[in-house]
Amino acid sequence: MARGVLHGHRLRHRADHARRTARVRARDRAPHGAHPGVRRLPGGHLLRHPHRQHAHAGAQPVVPAEARGARGDAVVSAAGQIARITASLTLTCAIGAAVLGGVYVGTERYARAAALAGEQRAIRQLLGLGDGAEVREVHQWLDPARRIVLYDARTLGGGDAPPRRVAFDLSGAPVEAGAPGDARDRGLVPLGRLFVARQGGRPAGFVAEGEVRGYKNRIRFLVALSPAFDLAGVRVVEHEEDPGLGAEIATPWFQGQYVGRPAAGLATLDVTRDPMPEDWRSALAGLQRMPVGAWAAAHAPLLERERTRPIYAVTGATISSRALTDGVRATVDHFRRRWALLEPHLGGDS
Repeated sequence: MARGVLHGHRLRHRADHARRTARVRARDRAPHGAHPGVRRLPGGHLLRHPHRQHAHAGAQPVVPAEARGARGDAVVSAAGQIARITASLTLTCAIGAAVLGGVYVGTERYARAAALAGEQRAIRQLLGLGDGAEVREVHQWLDPARRIVLYDARTLGGGDAPPRRVAFDLSGAPVEAGAPGDARDRGLVPLGRLFVARQGGRPAGFVAEGEVRGYKNRIRFLVALSPAFDLAGVRVVEHEEDPGLGAEIATPWFQGQYVGRPAAGLATLDVTRDPMPEDWRSALAGLQRMPVGAWAAAHAPLLERERTRPIYAVTGATISSRALTDGVRATVDHFRRRWALLEPHLGGDS
């Protein structure tokens, strides 16, 4: 009795196995889709159905597979197949290159014109120039072979007119410059640009192009100076600093801290990590809504207070803040020394 109770599940299993033959479907019968065994069978809907098969359907001939190659053999071995693949790839690349080249040729002059217009607009905004002002662009070049520095001056946006060229050796003495565009210009190294503004026959300010190494990559910027070499503004035009951190050096509130800095205090201009005063922060936020000149006039007392204080660094981006400040200081010092040489040659041009 105990044995039957303990092993009853085995007895039931044997009885069920004995009745199983009655439920097995014959080979010539259609499958019963509702049968519990069929429902649980994966792919039960694919079972053989004799009544739905063709009367004369037989075994299909087996297609022999290609012989398996040895390890390391080429996947594509036929020369004609390789040639077709090569030709199709070459044609696709040629069509893509032609399309990209056509787009570049068709839009390059418009991109150059837009960049020039944006540059002129930035220079006029930094210096507060009127409509009648003239801006001369001066390219600086280093000639390593002759060990001289060349300066090519032309009116900004003046087209392809030949520039006026002056040259100095490394000690600052004038030397023979040669004609612009001759064979000796092939090895020139660019040293940046200067912009000289005149309005009503008088100097209206200067803009110097500078470049410095930032936290991640180079930072390219413009420094605007008054005729007395006081800082009139700074504009970052290219950088790769981190968004939300170092990229804040390109915002108006940070660049506005340089406005009004006296020339005498630039040599000692430094950066601090102290918190910025709230009244100064609120005033700098207004730079986004008005021109620099009007903003400086509206906040003259604050500018007078802050002109001798250090630059307040961006929180978490002291390296970028200090790099831009050092670059501004070095660019102004370089410009003042170069302008002392150029003024007798370019200062009276109109």
